[in-house]
Amino acid sequence: MSQFLHGEQGAVLVASQLTSCAPTFNAKLYAASQTFDEARHVEAFNKYIQTRTKLMYPVGNELKSILDKILTDERWDLKFIGMQIIIEGLALAAFQSSRDLTPDPVLKDMLGLIIRDEARHVTFGINYLEEFVETLTEEEKEERAQFAYEACWLSRERLCIK
Repeated sequence: MSQFLHGEQGAVLVASQLTSCAPTFNAKLYAASQTFDEARHVEAFNKYIQTRTKLMYPVGNELKSILDKILTDERWDLKFIGMQIIIEGLALAAFQSSRDLTPDPVLKDMLGLIIRDEARHVTFGINYLEEFVETLTEEEKEERAQFAYEACWLSRERLCIK
């Protein structure tokens, strides 16, 4: 739950950056609405942890590395790729697995609502980036692919037992 919370905290920061740096008015509006969604998710996970588990862990190194990479890159499209595709996509799968496995009806309901938001975020990111990627050179596409690969690798490392 702590890593879910920290991921959502990172999502608030990235979405708020996209609100100012996205290239179109519609993307800025969407990022603003996503910032609101992510803030609601942060509050839900924080309250759940405080009232149910009462145990908070610090952000994991790999998650922090991914978030730092996304937050410090100035290119809006890499923020979209990192957040909307990689982080939100993985979160969607993790939330669904947790929802399927938990016996806690509160967590099950909470995750169901969050999953709905996250699915919308992933869909918007994919749809928005689809046309943009077609305008890139092969070198620029390769650079974005490498960025996505590194983010996926770090995400995989989070799950490996060391």
